Amino acid sequence: MSDPLSRRTFLRVTGLSLSASAISATTAGCSFFSTDAKKTTGSAAADTGAKESPVLTQLVKNGKLPPLEQRLPRNPMVIKPIQSPGKYGGVLQRGSIDRNAAQNQYVEFAGLLEWTPTTPAKVGPGLAEKWEIEDGGKVYVFHLREGLKWSDGQPFTTDDLMFAYEKEFLNKELNPIFPGWLSPGGKPGKFVKVDDTTLRMEFDVPHGLLLKYLCFIGLTGFGSSSALLLPAHYLKQFHKDFATPAQIQAAMKKEPAPSWAEFFSNKRNIWKNADIPVLGPWKLVAPLRGSGVTARLERNPYYWKVDEQGRQLPYIDSQQYTVMPAETLGLRAANGQLDLQVTDIQAEQLPLLIRNQESKGYKVNRWVAEPNTSLQLNQSHPDPVLRELFQKLDFRAGLSHAINRKEMNDALLAGQGFIRHPCAQPEDEYWEKGMGQTFIEYDVDEANKRLDAAGLTKRGPDGMRLRPDGKKMQLVGRCFEVGVGIDAITVLEYAQRYWKAVGIDLVAKPMTLDLWYEEIPHGDYDLVAYPPATILWDIDSLWYIPTNGLTYWAPKYGNWYGNHKDKFALEPTGDFRKLQTLYDELLITADDAKRLDLGHQILQLHNKNVWIIGTVANPFQPLVAAGDLKNVRPDAIASFRTHYENASSPEQMYFDNPEKHS
Repeated sequence: MSDPLSRRTFLRVTGLSLSASAISATTAGCSFFSTDAKKTTGSAAADTGAKESPVLTQLVKNGKLPPLEQRLPRNPMVIKPIQSPGKYGGVLQRGSIDRNAAQNQYVEFAGLLEWTPTTPAKVGPGLAEKWEIEDGGKVYVFHLREGLKWSDGQPFTTDDLMFAYEKEFLNKELNPIFPGWLSPGGKPGKFVKVDDTTLRMEFDVPHGLLLKYLCFIGLTGFGSSSALLLPAHYLKQFHKDFATPAQIQAAMKKEPAPSWAEFFSNKRNIWKNADIPVLGPWKLVAPLRGSGVTARLERNPYYWKVDEQGRQLPYIDSQQYTVMPAETLGLRAANGQLDLQVTDIQAEQLPLLIRNQESKGYKVNRWVAEPNTSLQLNQSHPDPVLRELFQKLDFRAGLSHAINRKEMNDALLAGQGFIRHPCAQPEDEYWEKGMGQTFIEYDVDEANKRLDAAGLTKRGPDGMRLRPDGKKMQLVGRCFEVGVGIDAITVLEYAQRYWKAVGIDLVAKPMTLDLWYEEIPHGDYDLVAYPPATILWDIDSLWYIPTNGLTYWAPKYGNWYGNHKDKFALEPTGDFRKLQTLYDELLITADDAKRLDLGHQILQLHNKNVWIIGTVANPFQPLVAAGDLKNVRPDAIASFRTHYENASSPEQMYFDNPEKHS
């Protein structure tokens, strides 16, 4: 489908999607502390009168846990279940192809603010129940819910936020550079404690994206270098400002690390350290160790969300993650052995998943897919000959015209995929109709003309084109196993055949994940195959603006943006630098209309230049759910930026037969 039809429209008109149910978040009063059982009408759940999990009730009776009214905040956040109030109990079986994946932390994550479970996602309340914006966007005042507690029962207050600011963000050993997301205009912001539940964030210039940043685990979660929600009472014992050198050395002897900074980072990692308290619905109790492949999480007894009847969430007792190869994960999902999965389900697995639904007792929801596995030429290549060639529009146009996307679509996605270059997508607020169609047509004659115009007129004895300096023209495409979109090695194999027909030799080179993140940011490669962001890219800017070494189409320019003196940096010029200055302006723009205009300008540069050569995007991203798993959104956007499965608020999901999921 070359017409950039909205995927949600496509799913609706083809009958592949249901309308989304709404979930509302408000504040609750003290009536939620009542322990009187209330009967529910119109619900399939049998135990909807219970205010908390029977597991927790027993702990209260045994004196091991305070009563519910002492564990909930004064104004819990209220979640309206998608279908009905739920039953307590059960173990949610999950899978992952990456033992360190950030999405594994979503089940433990809570945000100062959180995305609303809507499409598109909006900024909503979280641990902060309300906020004010002052001085034209230079000052933000956040009001925490009174009585919030960490999973170990200790209070969560602004002191924890000040600890993150003073002892992590301002600590040069932990953060040599102050977090960029808190530095609009390049000037670090300031945290000011007003009282135990009120925090001011002050900036020298307006901060146009702060509220969206606060919803995103990629910036504020425990796995990032700028984690915001840190349990000060726990982490002080490992911090140099509070513990003695002898105490630090003794702790590091038990858990060796190359440096104190890395040791401290490990101690605050909620996916590696089972001891650290969290604020999310579930907490890690059995991490992955050594060659182990299974991790387990259990409910947080102090979780701060309830349903409309004041019943504490989550409904499900625990979750279990098993690490496995992508093919194995797909087969387990298709055999009904995974209870909830949207990440790491690859396009090649769709036919089997759809076919097995009824016989294996699970359901497949069609969520809006984000990834379009694309070919990204390194515009900041260290070889000046290749860098000049890659930056020629004719060269990129020639490579794009040589790709038979219709054939790929028919072969890989039964003709149901979407053909476009990544320039956001219709569900993103910055997208404009018609984007992503430049040089998209399959035209071998035009491809050859463009490559000739780029200066590749000479060929070797084998008929393949030579570089402008007369050397053999061979490109190496890098990739690793990604859990969404069309498999990257498959895309490279198709490109290899198509480009060979126009005289360009391409070699595919898969890499391990560890090697990828060690080498790719240095920028010494030709091109990569990877699906860029097309939703909420403004808060994950590296996909369209060279802002760090993981801007795969211009890594050295990205390194320069972060640190001009970086040894892997290269100063950008022309449109590459213009992207950075436009984004800098967007960051300090509080006016939504102006911000949108700046975003449009950024995407228009991509639309014109096709720095990222798209292939075919999935018609939908399957969400696999157990047949009796309730309160699952029928449609949502499957995106890293909205936390994949968390877009459906798993804390309000429940099993109709929890006893069958032990």
